[in-house]
Amino acid sequence: MTDFDPYDILGLARAARAADIKLAYRRRVQTAHPDRGGDPEVFIRVVRAFGLLSDPDARRLYDETGIVDDEAVKGYRREVAQILADMFDAAVEAAVATGLRLESVDFIAQMSAAVTTGLGDARRTLGRTDGEIGALQALRARIRRTDADRNLFAERLDAQVALKAEQHRTIKRRVAMLETALAELGNYESETELIAALEAEG
Repeated sequence: MTDFDPYDILGLARAARAADIKLAYRRRVQTAHPDRGGDPEVFIRVVRAFGLLSDPDARRLYDETGIVDDEAVKGYRREVAQILADMFDAAVEAAVATGLRLESVDFIAQMSAAVTTGLGDARRTLGRTDGEIGALQALRARIRRTDADRNLFAERLDAQVALKAEQHRTIKRRVAMLETALAELGNYESETELIAALEAEG
């Protein structure tokens, strides 16, 4: 157990949705960021709270046990930072390759648009996977034997549902990461701030 309460730090109820968490984080980071006159220790707690609540697995662990898995939170934040770093590198390379003047390119806006597109795709895939799992479960309920012997087809469907459920968890994590990346991009006024943050993450 720990006295670190991410909900209290961000001023949130325990039932807060992902959008509420993002909004609370953006508000808190505006005043907590050291570059904006905030206290570095408070800023670290705000970032830690956001990292924990943004990661579905770390949040569930905290909600169920009160345990903060800092290594999992750090790993999650590293993955988000890697997504942003890769996107930034790709955007800069594309701008250079097409001969654009780098000072005239709004990389934050470009990256935000790309993350938003990716997020929409991931959410659609998540919805489709939900539908597929529901259809498989409905079919599973219909396939019954008239005797007590092994139901081979039901077992096959159980295996397919388990596979789809694993895909669902992976996609759900991707959605959470892209939402976190979008929230991070919203905190930067310029790509210079973003570069400094990505270097600090590494």
